[in-house]
Amino acid sequence: MSSLYANTLSLLEKYALHPQKSLGQHFLIDSSVVTHLTRSAYLRSTHTVIEVGAGLGTLTKILAQNAQRVIAVEKSQQFIPVLATELAAFPNVEIVKGDILTFKPEQYNLSSYALVGAPPYYLTARLFRTFLQRTKVPPSSITLLIQKEVAEKIVQKPPHYSLFSVSVQLYGTPVLCGSVPPSSFLPQPSVVSEIITLTNITKPAINEDFFFSIIRAGFSSPRKQLATSLARSLNTKKSVAQNLLLECNIDPTRRPQTLTIQEWIALTRALSHNTSL
Repeated sequence: MSSLYANTLSLLEKYALHPQKSLGQHFLIDSSVVTHLTRSAYLRSTHTVIEVGAGLGTLTKILAQNAQRVIAVEKSQQFIPVLATELAAFPNVEIVKGDILTFKPEQYNLSSYALVGAPPYYLTARLFRTFLQRTKVPPSSITLLIQKEVAEKIVQKPPHYSLFSVSVQLYGTPVLCGSVPPSSFLPQPSVVSEIITLTNITKPAINEDFFFSIIRAGFSSPRKQLATSLARSLNTKKSVAQNLLLECNIDPTRRPQTLTIQEWIALTRALSHNTSL
């Protein structure tokens, strides 16, 4: 029995807690994974970290030892007393009771921070959408432990792009950092996990809402030619869609998953200046 596993069982018993699988609660019990997750974030002593779902504070303690400031966001009230007690020795940790999806970095005077955590799997897409598209102050990097299958989709390249991979790679560069088996959690999930990091995060110089309306139109029928999907979604003639694509040096017969990020951006700009649509 590992020391982290034993400590987790001790904390659960001490505070009379039980993991709720319905809420996606799986506690890390492998210290090597906690260390690798932290190292994958490339933290420095000057960095600020926003932790997604602090839980029992296992990852929080390691983050606090590697960063200047840690804002540990936890939605579940049952964990707040645990965190307050177990993290009392870390003055650089601030515990925030709240929903990470409504967290506003600007209210904490943050101009730069890293987003790190092992969130419930079902939050993955909304987390990326919230912190890349919607927040006023996006993170400098994102390092998460998520479902391996989803992580692999995020890093895909043409001709295997998906709506999700384009949505994430518009903002930064994703890298897979290592697989994590179900045995590293309590209780064990039914899937293999993966540490993924997104770096070089920048806001694109385009109308983001319009960009996403275009890629949603393009991926509405991934197996069909792009001109066909765009014409139907934009309620225009196929010949018009074909000409727009040709103006961007894009073959109208291509499928959406073959376009690069730069080609999607070029298409977005061309469509935004087209007054006939």
